[in-house]
Order: sequence, then C-alpha cells, then structure tokens
Amino acid sequence: MTTISKLLPGLANASLEVAPALAQLNFDFTLYKVEAPKEYEGVGSALTSFRREQAESGIPHTTARKLGALFETCLPSTPELTRAYGRRASEISKSSSISPEGRRSFGVFASRVGADATSLWAAATSGSGAIAVHLLACFLARIWEAPEATSIWVEIVECRKDEVISHFNQSDIGHLVTLSAAKQELTRSQIAEWDASARAWLRAADTVKTKQQKQLMLIVDNIRAPVNRKTNTYESVMEAWKSSLVQMEALIKGISQIAQDGDILLALSAWHLFPDINVAAPAPTLVRQHDSAFRSGGMLTVGLQKPDQQHTGVYWSLPLVHLRYYGAPVVSARSMDSATRSRLSLTELLLATLGSLFHGWGEAGLDTLRAINWFSGLSDILSRESKRGSQEAKSLTSCAAQSSWLNILLKTAKYYQTTTGIDRQIANKLISLGRRHGHDFLGLPPEPLFGMFGEGLFVTLIRNQEESIQLLRKIGCEVAQELRLASNQIFIKYRANGPELNLSPLFEYTTAIPRVVQILKHTNDSSRRERSVHRRWITYHSFPAGGAKRPPSPSVFQEESYDNVNFSASERHRIPEYCLAKKDYYESLGEEVELRESEDPPFQYEGNQGLFLDQARPRDPSNGPEYRFLYGDEDCAALYVVEGQEKMINAIKTVGSAAEDFYHMFEAGQVAEETVVSRLSIYFHHAKVDLDPHLMSLKALSTAATLYQNFSNASVDVRVLRMRLHAAAWLKTLTAPSQLGNHGSAIEAFLSDESTFVDRMLYEPTSTPKSLLPYELSTAAAFACMTMFESGQFDVDPKQLLDVMAMSSGDSIYVTAELLTDPWQKTRPGDIRRVVGNIGRPGITFLVPPKNPMMEKFSMDEWSSVDRNDFNGQFQDSFQRTSLHLSFTGAETPLNVGFSGGQDAEAFILETLVRVYDGGRWIADLNVPMSMASTKLRRIKQCKGLHGDSPFPTTSRIMCLDSWHALIERPEDNLCLVRAHKNWQARLAAVCLSSAMEYETVVVPATACWQCFKDRVPAHMRHVMIIG
Repeated sequence: MTTISKLLPGLANASLEVAPALAQLNFDFTLYKVEAPKEYEGVGSALTSFRREQAESGIPHTTARKLGALFETCLPSTPELTRAYGRRASEISKSSSISPEGRRSFGVFASRVGADATSLWAAATSGSGAIAVHLLACFLARIWEAPEATSIWVEIVECRKDEVISHFNQSDIGHLVTLSAAKQELTRSQIAEWDASARAWLRAADTVKTKQQKQLMLIVDNIRAPVNRKTNTYESVMEAWKSSLVQMEALIKGISQIAQDGDILLALSAWHLFPDINVAAPAPTLVRQHDSAFRSGGMLTVGLQKPDQQHTGVYWSLPLVHLRYYGAPVVSARSMDSATRSRLSLTELLLATLGSLFHGWGEAGLDTLRAINWFSGLSDILSRESKRGSQEAKSLTSCAAQSSWLNILLKTAKYYQTTTGIDRQIANKLISLGRRHGHDFLGLPPEPLFGMFGEGLFVTLIRNQEESIQLLRKIGCEVAQELRLASNQIFIKYRANGPELNLSPLFEYTTAIPRVVQILKHTNDSSRRERSVHRRWITYHSFPAGGAKRPPSPSVFQEESYDNVNFSASERHRIPEYCLAKKDYYESLGEEVELRESEDPPFQYEGNQGLFLDQARPRDPSNGPEYRFLYGDEDCAALYVVEGQEKMINAIKTVGSAAEDFYHMFEAGQVAEETVVSRLSIYFHHAKVDLDPHLMSLKALSTAATLYQNFSNASVDVRVLRMRLHAAAWLKTLTAPSQLGNHGSAIEAFLSDESTFVDRMLYEPTSTPKSLLPYELSTAAAFACMTMFESGQFDVDPKQLLDVMAMSSGDSIYVTAELLTDPWQKTRPGDIRRVVGNIGRPGITFLVPPKNPMMEKFSMDEWSSVDRNDFNGQFQDSFQRTSLHLSFTGAETPLNVGFSGGQDAEAFILETLVRVYDGGRWIADLNVPMSMASTKLRRIKQCKGLHGDSPFPTTSRIMCLDSWHALIERPEDNLCLVRAHKNWQARLAAVCLSSAMEYETVVVPATACWQCFKDRVPAHMRHVMIIG
C-alpha cells in the first residue's frame, strides 16, 4: 500500500532531527495522488466525472490528504479491514450506480446523481491513513448530529495538531509529513463538507444493506452500552476509533472478540460489515449474518456487561467545546437506537404511525394484534360492501380514496399481517416506537375507533338485537359488581321490534342482572328456594279485534317457530300477535315477561329504594323514576342506572372490558356490515376537520405519504414522530378557520336535533369525504413538508421557500418536476421529484435561481453563425450540443430554523445557476420556475387525429431558428420556430430564454398539428416563438 509517508521515503522511514527552518516547511498536499487499492475500483467507476474530479483534485481530495497525514502515525495498521471495506464499498457503489444514459435524464443535476462516495474515493486515492479517517467520519456521522460531529472534528484536529507540534518542540524529532500536516489549515466549512459526504454515503449504503442494518438494530436496541466512559473528547474519540479498528481487523482475520463497550457495534453499523454475533443477554442467541467479509469465522459476543438502565442502545456523551460561539462546553449525549438515531422508510413510518394512532385509542389500542386485525377486518368489510353496491363503501374505497389516510393505514395493517420472523419483530418495534414517542404526532382523537367505540355506541353495530342485549347484560354484571348494585338499580332499555313500529318506535325494558325470586320447592311443601331470573317488560299498543293479522316471526326470534301458539280472544283483541309470540319465547328461555301499554320505565321509589313494578302494583305518579344513561346507544339499546332521591350512585366508572367486547363482536361476525360502513361514512362526511387536530394530523400524514410514495428508497428522520403534525407551519398555509361552530361528534351532530331535515335529506355520500383526503400542496409547502420529515426537527414557514426550485439533503435532491421534464408537459404545483445524489453541502440546502439571470451577448463579428431559414416542413434537433449544468454564485443565507447559538447553520438558501452551454460555450442562465409560470406561455395539446393530417405548412412564413445566437438576436419575424425536436433540455432552455425576452411562447408536442396551433394562437398575436 502506497501512503503519503512513502512519497518521501528518505525522510519518513526514520526519526529525523529537523532544523528549525525545516519546521516551517509547507508541504503541498494537492501535488500528489496515490493509486487507489484495487478493492476500491468499483467506487471510482460508479462516480460521475464531476465527483471523481472533485475527489481526486478538489477540496475533498485536499481534506482527505491533510487528515490522513495528520492522524496516520497514531493509528494501528489494519490492512485486512482496508481491503474488506473496499470490497464492501465497491459492492454498495455498484448496486446504487446509475448508467451514463440514466444520468442524462436528470438534466442539470446529471453531474450530482448517484451515491455520494466523493469523500470515500478521495480517501482511497490518499492512502490507508485517509481511509481510516473516512471510517471515523462514518463512525461519528452515525451517532452525532452534523453540527456536533463537525465540532468534534474541529476539536480532535486541533488537539492532534497541538500534540504533534508539542512533541516536536520537546524533542526536535518528528515525522516530517505529519508535522507538515499539523501546520496546514483546515477550515470548519471543509470539515463540514467532509462530514456531509460521509452522511450521504451512509444513507446510500443503508439503502443497499437495509436487511442487515435492521437485524443489527434489533440487537443494539437491547444492549445499552456506552461507546466508552472517557469524558475528554479527544481521548474518547481516539480510543473509540483505535479500538474499533483493532477489533474489526481481528474479526476479519477470524479472531473472535468480546464487546467490552459499544464502540464496535457503532463501527459495524457505520462501516456496513456484519460478522456473526453471539448475543448473551437478555437471552442467549446466535445471529448468523453470512457476511462474506468474515469468511475466516470471526464472531462477536455482546451483552455480557450489565446494561445501563438509564440509556438505550449504544450511547456516547461528550463535552463539545466548539459547538457554540459563546458559553461553556455543551455536554451532548447521543445514542444509536431505533427511537433517536434512525431513518425510516415510508412503510416503517406508517407502522410507527399505527402505534401513535393506537395510543390515542386508549384501552382499545393496547392489544396491537387485535387492533391490527380489526383494521384489516374493516378493510375487508369495506371491500365486501363496495362489491354489494354500497355507495357509502365506494366513497371510502374508490380510486380517489386510495390516497386517503384511511386507506393508507388500512394497507399498512394488511402489510403487518404479511410479516413474519425478523420483519414482524421490526414491525412490532416500530408500532411500539409510535406508542412511546409519537404521542404528539397525531394527538388524541375526540373519539376512539372513528366514533364507533365511545360510551358503548358499538352496541348499535350488532346485527342481532338479542346479542346486543346479552352484551349489555354482560357489561351490566361487571358494572354492578364494581359499583355494588342490586338487580333493581340497573336495567336495559331497548328499541322494540315489530312491523307496526317502523314509524312509531316503542321501547321495552329488561333486567341487566338477574333478580332473585323465591319459589316453592314442592306443591305440598311450604318451604321455599331462591332462583335468579331475568324479567322483561314488553310494550304494545292496543288494536281492535281482527284489526291485525299475525305477522311473520321477527328475525330476532328465528330460534323457535310460533305458528302453533294459541291466543285467547281477549288477548287477540288487545295485544298484537308478535308481542304474544315474544312473550312465549322469552318465557321459554326462563325469563319473566310482563306485557304493558306504558312506555314509562317500570320503576318507582319507596323511600330510598328503587323497586321494579309488576301488574299487581299500580305505578305511583308522584314517585317519578330517575335514571342515568350509562352505556350503549339511547336510540337502540343501552344500560341505565336507577337513582333515588339520595343519588345512590354519584360516579360512573369506566367499563373495563369494553375493548374486549368490541373486538369480540367483530371477530365473531356479529356486526351488521352495512351499519359499520354507514357509521364510518357519516363520521367522515360530517367531520369538522379544522376543529379537530387529530384529523388534521391524519390528513397531513396522508399528504406527506402521497408525496413520499413517489420517492423510491427515500427515508425520513424518526424524530418527526415527536413533532405535532397539526401545528406544522406548512399545514397552516393550507387550512382556514372553520365556520362550523363548536367541535363535537360527527355522528351525534348528524343524528341530533341540531342536524336539519335538509342536511339529512341531502346526505348522499357518493364522493370521498374531504376529511380523508390529503391536502393539495403548493411547491413551497411541499418543500416545507419535506424539510420537516427529512430533518425530523425543522418546521419551516413556506413563505421563506417561495422561490425554491430544489432541495438537497443527505443522499437526496428534491427537484420541482418542471426542471426534469419537457416544457410541453404541464406540471402541477407541489409536483416534486427525487434525484439520488446531493450537491456536496452540509445540512439542508435550498436552491433558488437569480432574480435576473444573464445571457450571452454575441458580437457583430459572429454574424455568420446566425442561421435563419424558412421552415421546410421538417422538425429536427438543431441543438444536439446543448446541455444544462449546475453552478453556484456563492451567495447564500442561513434559513431561520430557530436560534441556537451554534457555529453551524443547518439550513441554507443558496443562489444557484442553471446554465445553458452549447458545446463548451456558455449561452445563458435560466430562471425555470419564473419562465414556467409566465402568462405568455402556451401549450398545444396533442391532436390525436381530430384534424386528420394537418402538418405545419411551408407556405406560411415561419422562420427557423437553429442556433442560440439566432434566438438571442431578437428576430423580427412574426412566427419563429426553434427546432429542438425531442430534445427536452434544449426545449426547456428555449422556453426560458423566449420567456425572458418576453416573446409569446408556444410549445408544440412531438407531433404538431397546424390546425390545433391556429385554434390556440390568435392570428393577430405578434412575435410568437414556437418551440418545436
């Protein structure tokens, strides 16, 4: 291996006595380049030419050489690790590489696409010491925030320089190259860019090694070990760095290791090397990783140390002297665990969101599996009802509803059910993560389970009334036992069934817990025994004799036929036959039955005792009953507690087993599916979103999910779960104060007297409820939304991002669609595309165009290059040498994300040039967003043969502009045609230049129709620039 020290072998192979004048030498680290080890060739070949040039001769190259030279002599030799890491890095680079043809499709960002291995290739071409420094960059970036890692770098570089110079001053002996490196300047911005490149590389590598990283994190979450316990930053970092290098070298050689601290686990994650791991605690487990880098059999044993219960995962605490401009050193503590130092895919975020949602359901959300299965079952119910023709179900499951937060979460529940093994473990951890740390993410719902659970309203969902009553009796027994109620202090009121009751409903009553009655043991024996029995009070209206025929038995009584029941003449005169049938049926079940015409509750009071009435005792009107609704639905079936004048019950306690009853009802198939769908539809159609932070948060989630589902392999910061979605600044720009009044239950409002007759009559839910659909984002709001999810902490006001055309963060560049598509294709606001890559800047960088971009001024001497010919009927590409390039003016301003006193701004607005080149000549700079928003821009729709064969005529005077010079020289012809056929980059540049020169700009499709052109462009319009 060639290293920097070997460049001057006569000076570097021995300790030298250096003259004082020699100590002042200034070694130029940019003059030399070493050949990268062959194991790293895959890294170099995957880089774009721009990045490779930067890595070999730009600032990253210089930074790598300086850091490598500064630290190389104090680091252990690790040749096996160097080779193994090179093979792994090449493997990752090849997996995430983009072909040259694919890069061209990214237009102005073509030079910045692909995994950012700039710092890695800079290290590989700077020697083994620089490779070790790159490993430290990944090591620190894995656990520390960017400003913290930069501060650590500044401190250890400063301390190492002092160490080298102090050693030389004391002995006049030193390593020449190391001493020279100690004299070199390394700016904070250079170190920050070095750290940013390492972070981008980590994200790209994590994407390729997702499965192994997830397996490792399952282990790390249960370890709870410090990186080390040193409190001096320089000493702690150097010890962790050296220890990790030595342990990894040994593992690759096949020498098993025991993890004394968490440094080696941090190294495994940061370097993407995965040996077999023997986990000793909490339960002995051997985890086979099958990593080819450890063919010699090295195994790592972890979990032998007593875990620190105050921390989670691998943690590290250091005093950071250079974090802020002013003040004492900031003691920062970070950990590598799933909750704090992790990025989540969209699917993983949605699983964590389920945890946040279940937390808001209280008791009903405690059992994850049952809640998931209920969600999945709800999806099946909606599907079945939709197939049966239910308009309500279709409104919740239609194509328009696929982006709704309800369908997104239903699909997430379905996904959870398909997981097994490690994937199931990870899914459970993510849901648990949402429960523990996502309390604020969605907030608490006004009613759990979308209004179907509160106060026992789910009783109305039961298909069979008798099953509703049996459930209420079960709950009544629990309440009676909890509150020590007698049988005459709690009862059930329910809506009576019967053909006459459709328009005039009656209510009946029954006991909630059996009443104790005494009966004779034998006819000839006066002794008595006690028996528990339920009682019913069946209400009826009188009918004249022969005035009503016996109706068919209600479905609720299908258990028994009543065709052979005989009724007396007096009964037939007074009582409807179905009531007599019910009486016989309940008596056959062992219940007492009383037929009565009054709908009043069958109770009165004597003293402080509530008593059931029977036919033998007339009701005393002066003792009117008092009772309190307890549980269920007062319009269907509900539990009531009888209260005396002394208020025998002063508090109603929460029913403990309601969730169990709710889920059992669905699992047993007892629900009326059409009722479930109707309840959901009413709830969502009448929800007052602007007054419900929980619903606002769910809509915001679906908005972000809709945005991110178009970004392949994009990730979000896990810390976004701790933010309040409904309070996001980008959301406030999309919502307006509601005029609907005070918030309340949507279902209660719809069914209450406050809901007008017109409201009910107009309730025909055929469209997807707006409460389910995502918000429509402006471009600025889309960037603000992505900033929140990308950073996990920044809530940026979209007003600060009005001119932004792209955003660079980590391994992603998020670009407005108009920068990446042919100008004929109209893009919508908020249409953002993701490009894998970055611009090489730390933090989050927002790219904005200059207000007044410049263009080339051609001289008179270049008159011969102006080609203007009459259109000959042929569309062609005359701009094949045209290309777009990205450049920066140097003008930048930090974005306001809250004052912290830190030395590093974490978000910038950077003035960016989209430059047009013709071959090697600069033509102009573009303001694409402004040009695409011009009112003078028209697009001719694809004709689709409506006008037959209607090509552009050669008889009309259309002047062809086949060079940029011809366009910029402002032709005087009324109709000009820029011929850049099927060259979207040149067409985009032509539209922007034409717009900047205030021409009427008309973009035609690949197959242009003259008649469509004439229909769209008025004949009197002057100075029309056609982009063909």
